[in-house]
Amino acid sequence: MPARYLLLAQVGFFLSLAVCVVIEPEGLNDNHGWSFYEGRRETVLPYALGILCGVLLILYASALVERSSSAPGGLATGLRFLAGFLFLDLATPDTVSSFFYWAHDLASTLLFLYQLGFAIWLVLFVWRTRPGAVLVGVQFVGGLVAMFSQLQLIPLLGLGILVFQMSFGALLVCATARLPIPAAAEQPVDEVAPAVN
Repeated sequence: MPARYLLLAQVGFFLSLAVCVVIEPEGLNDNHGWSFYEGRRETVLPYALGILCGVLLILYASALVERSSSAPGGLATGLRFLAGFLFLDLATPDTVSSFFYWAHDLASTLLFLYQLGFAIWLVLFVWRTRPGAVLVGVQFVGGLVAMFSQLQLIPLLGLGILVFQMSFGALLVCATARLPIPAAAEQPVDEVAPAVN
C-alpha cells in the first residue's frame, strides 16, 4: 500500500534526524532550524540520506497511487510535487553562498506552503474527517511558530518545524491508508499465473 511507503519515508527521515541530534545536540537550541544539520560536516551525510530516501519512497508511493483504479485524481501528482520540493530544499544548502542562502529560504518557504496546501486538499478530497481537520490545524500552528521564529521574533524554529512536519506526515499516511489496493494487486490469481494442466 502507498501509505506503508509514506510511513517508511517519515520513519527513515526522523531516524536520520535523531542521528544528527545525537552527533550535534546543540542543533536543537539553534534557531537555524533543521538546515543546521545540512550545514555541518559531521551531520550532512545522515541528514541528506534521510531526505533522499524519503524522496525515493514518496516517488514509489506516487507510482502505486497512479496504478490504483479508484485513487483520487491528482494525488499521485501531488506526491511527486512533494518529492520535488523536498529535493529542492536539500539541493540549496544555505551555507554555500549568499545566493544559496536566499535560494534555500525560498525553497523552504515553497515547501511549507505546498505542504499546507496539500494537507488542506487531502482533507477536502481524500480524508474528510475531524481528525484530518485537527491535524491541519496543528500543522498550521506549527507553521506559525516556525514563521515567527524565522523572523527572529521567537527562538522556536526547530520545534515549529517538528510540529508542522509530524502533523503533515501523520495526515499524509492516514489519508493514503484509506486508498484501495493498486490495480496490479487486484488481478485475479488465474490472470497472474498460468493455469496448471
